[in-house]
Amino acid sequence: MFASVILCTYNRAHLLERALRSRACQTVTSEKFEIVVVDDGSTDGTAALCERAGRDLSNMRYVAMGKNLGLAAAGNRGLRSARGEFLLFIDDDCIAQEGWVECMTSSLERHPLAAGAIQSPVSNYIKLCHNISQFHPFMKRRTEGWTGSIAGANMGIRRLVLEELGGFDEKSKVPDMELMLRARLKGLRVHFAARAVVIHDPDRTSLATVLKNASEHASKTILLRNTYDSLLHTPFVLRSPGLILLGAPLIALMVTLKVYASNSGLVKYFWTAPLVYAQKLAWCWGAARGLRENQ
Repeated sequence: MFASVILCTYNRAHLLERALRSRACQTVTSEKFEIVVVDDGSTDGTAALCERAGRDLSNMRYVAMGKNLGLAAAGNRGLRSARGEFLLFIDDDCIAQEGWVECMTSSLERHPLAAGAIQSPVSNYIKLCHNISQFHPFMKRRTEGWTGSIAGANMGIRRLVLEELGGFDEKSKVPDMELMLRARLKGLRVHFAARAVVIHDPDRTSLATVLKNASEHASKTILLRNTYDSLLHTPFVLRSPGLILLGAPLIALMVTLKVYASNSGLVKYFWTAPLVYAQKLAWCWGAARGLRENQ
């Protein structure tokens, strides 16, 4: 069936060109999928880049939001603009492997939602640690099967399912996670498509940037964890800013050990553990801040 690759971007033209090249090199022909680039109000030359890229990518369409409305709004514009029955979402800092479209489409033929696998560059210590900390549940390490989470960097959903769910929640700061939780409440399951691989290669290359990212991500996701505590079985300690800060060293240690214990393929990167632990400490700080700001 026809698939739509939806790529939402904002002021990252320096990453977008590389991303589009990888979408062009797929094992399926361009007649079987389209690329919908949703520009969420960029001011850095993204429009000009897409105009140039469109000369070589006959299946690419550029959709301009006009102003920056956020990732969820851009995702919903992508939904309305897409023609495919299968919707494949990928970030602009991800490089799709050649079989990505084919494998994600195959998964969606059998399942309503799919979470693809994420690989990391290993030559850069900061990037590898960041990816292990944030994407370890999706790193290529196991056979296909059910998973309890999803990442907007590499995910697929049937159009009818997304429409029935009402699209992305434009009030949510983490729309991919919020969508997945709503879907699970309705009894839908997420399939891990191990062969649908992208390389997450962000431009975060300093200790400060990855720690800031971990903290900011936590300040947003902690609210969802508590809203959906019955589904996620959120521990009571994560409902109190004071308890999170008090227990931060132990919480970070336990989560870090779980990261490596749950994915045997990461054990060979044991030397990344100190920075992964530091990111989990930053996560605790951000989670406590998020709870305080919303009390």
